[in-house]
Amino acid sequence: MSKATLTKRLEFCSSHRYHNPQWDDAKNRAVFGLCNNVNTHGHNYLLEVTLRGDIDPVTGMIINLYDLKHTLNQILEQFDHKNLNLDTPYFAKRIPTTENLAVTLWHIFKKHPDLPYPDALRLYEDETLYAEVNESFMNGDLQSSNRESAVIARRYVFSAVHQSRTGNIQGHDYDLWIATKGHISDDTGQVMNLQTVDQIVRAQVLTRFDQQNLSRDEAFANIPVTDSALAKVIWETLAPHFQTPPLYRISVSQQPDAVAVFSV
Repeated sequence: MSKATLTKRLEFCSSHRYHNPQWDDAKNRAVFGLCNNVNTHGHNYLLEVTLRGDIDPVTGMIINLYDLKHTLNQILEQFDHKNLNLDTPYFAKRIPTTENLAVTLWHIFKKHPDLPYPDALRLYEDETLYAEVNESFMNGDLQSSNRESAVIARRYVFSAVHQSRTGNIQGHDYDLWIATKGHISDDTGQVMNLQTVDQIVRAQVLTRFDQQNLSRDEAFANIPVTDSALAKVIWETLAPHFQTPPLYRISVSQQPDAVAVFSV
């Protein structure tokens, strides 16, 4: 029987606070920044869940779409319009970070009797941050210990110009995603501290490229400025600063329908 994957997108709203009760207030503020504010803050989460299963020879589907939507909405009722710290049992002893919430949803979907097996899950906290879990992370790729794993990706926007092959100066607004992959820390609930990621990217990438002529950068002395070349240059620039955890993927785009990705 043929197999296929099906991806469903849903939205839900939740609030949370990042706080480790084992730390004093000063350390919590230093590590989590504004996410540690006493008042919880909310997000309109966007969930993309990909399921894998056999194609029914009668319906041509791996699951009835109406049934899928109904089941997923029932699951998300546990989180929708809830304070994740106080209203759900999943975060009584865990910090409700994007990574921990994504992994929690993965385990719920995996155990649900009415759902095909999850193949991948991506959870957007907002337009600048998502966590991703897939089958390889949960079945051997990063499971050298009992610690759970995820990808965390952060979005940045910058503007730059470059010289085209005809000699004209072209300007673009670049959309940049920086993704790193690793174990989720028990202390922070994060793969990597987001404040640290922001500092590295600002210092190494944005200061160098934002509001600049890329054609004058030494990296493009002998190659044309393309999205693919820029993604590779950014990877090579950032890789030494992302060793634990390592970089996982860099994507660069000037427009939503064309994205250049660099990874190893």
